[in-house]
Parts: sequence; C-alpha cells; structure tokens
Amino acid sequence: MRAGLVTGKGQFELVEREDPEPSVDEVVIAIQRCGICGSDVHAYVEGWKYSPSVCGHEWVGVIAAAGQGVNNVVEGDRVTGALAPGCGACLECRSDLSHYCKTAWSDYAGPTGPTSGGFAPFLCVKAERVIAIPESIDTDDAALIEPASVAFHAVRKSQLRVGDVVCVVGCGPIGLLTAQVAKSAGAGVVIAVEPDENRRKLALATGSDIAVAPGDELRSVLDELTEGLQADLAFDCAGIPQTMQQSVDMVRRGGSVCLVGVTGKEAQINPIRWISKEVTLNSSIVFTLEEMKATSKMVADGRLLVAPLRDAVIDLDALGSTIDDLAERRIDAVKILVDPSAG
Repeated sequence: MRAGLVTGKGQFELVEREDPEPSVDEVVIAIQRCGICGSDVHAYVEGWKYSPSVCGHEWVGVIAAAGQGVNNVVEGDRVTGALAPGCGACLECRSDLSHYCKTAWSDYAGPTGPTSGGFAPFLCVKAERVIAIPESIDTDDAALIEPASVAFHAVRKSQLRVGDVVCVVGCGPIGLLTAQVAKSAGAGVVIAVEPDENRRKLALATGSDIAVAPGDELRSVLDELTEGLQADLAFDCAGIPQTMQQSVDMVRRGGSVCLVGVTGKEAQINPIRWISKEVTLNSSIVFTLEEMKATSKMVADGRLLVAPLRDAVIDLDALGSTIDDLAERRIDAVKILVDPSAG
C-alpha cells in the first residue's frame, strides 16, 4: 500500500508499506477519511522529527480485520482512535500518572507505533486504542472527532469557570472547536481572535459571541466588555510563537492561559508581565479515550458543529501539493480531508 509521510523540512513522500496484518491484540482499520492537521503542516514547515504514526492522526475507518484476542470491536465497526489506556506497569502508571503512560505514548507516537498514520488505505493499531462511532455521525464529520477531542481536553485542562470572558486566539479548526467546547462548558462570552475576516465570520457562525482582529480592535472590545479588567482566560490555539505573549497580555491579573496550538519554534516572552499578573499557565495535548467518547456524543447531538469546518476531500496523489499549498498559504482552507482509498 502507499502511505503519505512528512519526512523532513519541506519534504513529503508517498512511500510503499506492506499491507498490515493484526496480531492477537490488534485491529486493522480500512481508512475512510483522514484530516490534514495543523501539526502535519507545522512538521513540514519546521522540519520536526515527525513520528510516522502521527503523520495523519485525524482518521476514521472501518475494522477490516481483528486479532483473536480482540473483544471491544468487531469487523465492520466504524472507529476512530486515541492513546491507549495506561499499561499499569511503567513508572508513570505506578506513580499514578497513567494518562502519561510511557508504553501508551510509545504505541501512539514512539518507536513501537505504526510505520505510517491515516494517510494510507490501512492502519494497524492496538485494539484498546479505538472506539466505535455513533452511526448517526456522517463519515466526513467523524473525521473531525479527533481534533474536537483535542479541544475538549484543552477546556478540561484549563481554568475555565462558568461565566468567564474567554478569548480563543487563532481560528483554525482547533480554535473554532475550542470556542464551541468552551461555550458548552459555561463560558459567559467567547471572543474569537483572528486576523482573517473569513475565519472570523466562521467563528460567529459556529457559536462565538464576538470575533475580532488582534491588536487595537481586541483591546477596545475587551475594555468595553470588562470595564478594563480584560479576559479571564485565553486559549492560545494559533500554533505560532508570537501569540504566547499576546495571550498573556489579553488576560486580567490572576487570569490564565491554556496553550493548545503546537509549534517547535522558540517563543519570546516578557517574564515580568507574567509574574506581575500572577498568570496561571496550562498546556494541553491529545486526550483520553473517555474524552473522545464524550466528544463524539457532542458531535452526534449537534452541540459541536463540525461540518462548517470542512472544505474538501482529496486523494493521496494530491496530498503532498496540498500540504505545500497550506504551508505557503496559497489556500486558506480550514480542514481538508484525505480519502486514501481514492484514485
């Protein structure tokens, strides 16, 4: 089978991989759709040492084969997946840190993980990593359960309190989804902070209360809304170094910032502004299977709108040029899905 991989800075390859066969505790998934994540593009732009198993992690598919020891899913089930539960034996698990299980992380993004991700017709993973998806969710929508779960986890990791004034910085898919989850979790006012006008319109269409450009416009809105107090919480979903300090600057004294967007570049901060505000900083990445189940229910019942975020479905042959187009900003799509079985 062919698999798409980011192999270095500005490098994308379609490589040949053997069609996988499941061992006793594994399943082979026939991938129906896989979203292009911002981290796939960042890895391409910044030249990360990018795990093959993570290159194409926003996938949905059907169980094509299951090992003899598998009992949580059966062939024909439509599934998506995340980190496995803790192994119970590693140092992290024995230290009551099973959500950081070294074995689970290795199977997800380390040396014991798959040799490709969802940019391929088939993917073989541990069965304990997958969950079945409600039949009511459209397959294209189901491909956004994974990024929506990132948003769900971020809101849980944050200091959000009911009634808070919340800024969401960056209206890519993670930002747009985080804004929706924050609103569902009780945020009083959600302000989408985004320089692109079309994305601001999309933020309003998917539930944000206010959408503004960063800079003077944001400061004016915050001053009027909070009488100069500023926001209670900012989610930094932009994935660029500049917004880390900007996010701190838009919250009040004693406020908090949750880092969600990913970049490998160094960021400049002003420590005295952080310290003088007594800002609380949280960071968030990935999620648990239970959080993914809860997220899928929110998609199924309409509390999370994902269809407006989808732009197009492409095949593997178009994947490399599309990642380059996204990297060079020749196109401004929010979410492009890949059908690796097409073509």
